[in-house]
Amino acid sequence: MIIDCAIYHDGARVRTVERGVGPEGLASAVESLDDDEFLWIGVDDPGPDEIEDISRALNLHPLVVEDILEPHQRPKIDRYHDYLLVSLRGVSYADDEVETHEVDVCVSARFALTVRHGGPSFKHARTDLENDPDRLRHGPVSVLHAVLDRMVDDYDSVAAELETDVEEVEVSVFSEGRTRDSNRIYRLKRESLEFRRAVLPLREPLARLVDAVTPREAGPYFRDVSGHLQRAVDAIEAVDSLLDNALSAHLAQLSIQQNDDMRKLAAGAALFAIPTSIAGIYGMNFHDMPELRWPFGYPLVLGLMALACGYAYVRFKRSGWL
Repeated sequence: MIIDCAIYHDGARVRTVERGVGPEGLASAVESLDDDEFLWIGVDDPGPDEIEDISRALNLHPLVVEDILEPHQRPKIDRYHDYLLVSLRGVSYADDEVETHEVDVCVSARFALTVRHGGPSFKHARTDLENDPDRLRHGPVSVLHAVLDRMVDDYDSVAAELETDVEEVEVSVFSEGRTRDSNRIYRLKRESLEFRRAVLPLREPLARLVDAVTPREAGPYFRDVSGHLQRAVDAIEAVDSLLDNALSAHLAQLSIQQNDDMRKLAAGAALFAIPTSIAGIYGMNFHDMPELRWPFGYPLVLGLMALACGYAYVRFKRSGWL
């Protein structure tokens, strides 16, 4: 549904277009625009009929309508004869899970159309832009910048939260206790991949947009967004590398722990083997065995077992096997 629709002139909101005006009303609003005015239409979770009505009013290309109606598009920037279509992937992060939603922005010299499929509202972005007349005077491209800026800021926030979780994993991996971090590492690895799919494809199109944007006065704003996006990309790559290192370290820790366990088991088996071997020898019951009929033979054998086991225990303890 259309959440907000207004006409802007010289950095200010001059007229609000009522909701539910239909394609004819939107077309009339576009036709009534003066040279320095533009229309901003904000739509949330639209249905096919509503998008068809808007497309007729704005004379959108059928491929634009198709891209808007089919969410989960790859982030991209497409140029048509007199307008741009920018498809973005918004992200949010909670409980080790990255959630994505699609935002489409269609910008021409006379209108800006923002379509949101899920995710947070752009109400604050519109309010911030309306409170900044100098930026709003740049026309519809200021709307594109406001949306990009808000979403790239979300990228930075998600990247920071991912880095915090990766640091927690690193602390757990290198702790002295036994941990089960592999499940969380794989989960964070999967979420970082989802984050990468949302952010990385936008880097090159946005860099080209910085050079092509008009008016030129708006260029610095888009360069700032491009710089923030590159910072998010760098953070994603750092998170991915840290997760790989954490997984390798965790597997190495597991291998070391297994080796320690095997050494302890081997040392314990050796301690049991000493008295077992002595008892096995004296359990043969041959008549001519030494000390077999000696009164002190039994305590002598027990003492020999204790001395041999004690000596082996001390050697194993000093070598770190126990």
